[in-house]
Amino acid sequence: MKNNALSNDEIYDNNLYFYTILKKIVQCNFTAKQLLDFQEMLHLLENHKNNHTRLKDILYSSQIIKSETKKKDYDGLISLIGNDSKMWFDMVSVGIELILFKDLILAEAKAYTQNRRFILGKLDKLSIEYDSKNLSLPYGQKVLSSLLCFALTNTERKSEFLLTASNQIVKNINMQISKLTHIYQIHCNNMFLLIVNESVSQSIKSTAGHSYESRIELTLMPIVDKLLGRSHKVQAMEYDFIFIIKDKKVGISAKRTLRERYKQNHENIDDLSVDALFLFTLGTDLNKDKVNSILQKDGYFIVVASEIYDTSDFMQENPKIISSKDLTRKKLENILA
Repeated sequence: MKNNALSNDEIYDNNLYFYTILKKIVQCNFTAKQLLDFQEMLHLLENHKNNHTRLKDILYSSQIIKSETKKKDYDGLISLIGNDSKMWFDMVSVGIELILFKDLILAEAKAYTQNRRFILGKLDKLSIEYDSKNLSLPYGQKVLSSLLCFALTNTERKSEFLLTASNQIVKNINMQISKLTHIYQIHCNNMFLLIVNESVSQSIKSTAGHSYESRIELTLMPIVDKLLGRSHKVQAMEYDFIFIIKDKKVGISAKRTLRERYKQNHENIDDLSVDALFLFTLGTDLNKDKVNSILQKDGYFIVVASEIYDTSDFMQENPKIISSKDLTRKKLENILA
């Protein structure tokens, strides 16, 4: 069927079908060897691709998959063969090629993130620069994977792979993709990107960067005597965690931005079982009125990102406001003395 004969509904159905096939291949959780064996078997069945009954029978009886769990998913992939078995055959053939490259794309995206994290490790963890770059890591991972998907599936570009063998593989994939595009109007890049993004999102969840609270913990850990975990309740007030230094107990309240939190009812230190209260915030929305509201009672201190502190005269003039880059054991001991 020529592409100019397809209606919009047919184009939608074809792309949904291709996406479903890609999903099924992923769900089969094939090893690289099993994928290559499956690919080889399809090559041997080239002459049967127009006979959906014969094709199904042979594939169902295959011993490529032996695990019961995998076999169920594999059978689900085979069950997608309809009357137009050639379409299934063409799409699965391309799908296998793309999924074989998926792990390489994910590995490249992870390597990008690991490299960026290494660079981040040299920065002040409570600075705005760190916060901004940490938040952008997932976006960078997705952007890189998107660019790599495009590099693989863009049939009009010149190959950029260094090895001759890799060049040939990519050219072969491009030829198959061009065929799918011409016959079925499949948008391979878009459909494959959906699959890759799902895997990237899972990867981002499992390797998520440090939260603001955990970065505070990492900063305090080497300079205090003890950290008492998170979500402590001191009388009527709840704090993210508490640290102890030279027998002084300090409650910590952490918030990247304050919003309305600064208006909460701050108890007098004398009425609490801590010696001081530290509010950690980036300081991007901190102004003089908020500072006065928070620091009106004794024993309250604010720690802000160094970039904000360095550009604010009123913060530098207030001894109860601390720059994140000045957060040292000696500084804490002097404040709490």
